Amino acid sequence: MLRLLLMGFWVTMTSVVLVNETKTVFGVKISYQSTGQLTTFSVHIDNGISQNARKILTENEFIHIASGKWPSIYNPKRVNYFEMHHLSCGILKDSITLKEYDYCLPVDSLWKIRFERHPFDLSQGNGWSHKQYKPTPKQEIYLFNTYGVKQIDGDFFMDDKFWRLLEDVQNPDWIANYKSIE
Repeated sequence: MLRLLLMGFWVTMTSVVLVNETKTVFGVKISYQSTGQLTTFSVHIDNGISQNARKILTENEFIHIASGKWPSIYNPKRVNYFEMHHLSCGILKDSITLKEYDYCLPVDSLWKIRFERHPFDLSQGNGWSHKQYKPTPKQEIYLFNTYGVKQIDGDFFMDDKFWRLLEDVQNPDWIANYKSIE
């Protein structure tokens, strides 16, 4: 009887297959790009064990996929991540021309984390960094402690910390605090 019970237990335990739920992970790196852009967006699918289907996105692709506007393996349910995170981003349709325009106000401010002045267009105003080409050492420590970014030149703000960064750069209190770090 004990043998039969153990045999049943063994069959049950060995036939259980754990299925990890997949999750879409977006990220951004703030650095000079060969395209002339100051941001690089990435996306991948994380199943808890490995990261699959990693892709570098343009800003336009990021906005369309993250808004759920485009069908994609990265957003098969077409979730509007911008709405979920209360961000001023999305796709607007011109009522006259019917042309669609993407916009993302927080993305337009990401360069300010790294630069004192916009490196290509001085009419964009001042950034929040206290050094011309990268944050001060104390600002870098803050970015590491808050978002896990060790080096602004090479690391991506990823997953929940990425969305938090986009929320933070819209917050005047966060901006004032970051600018006060020297």
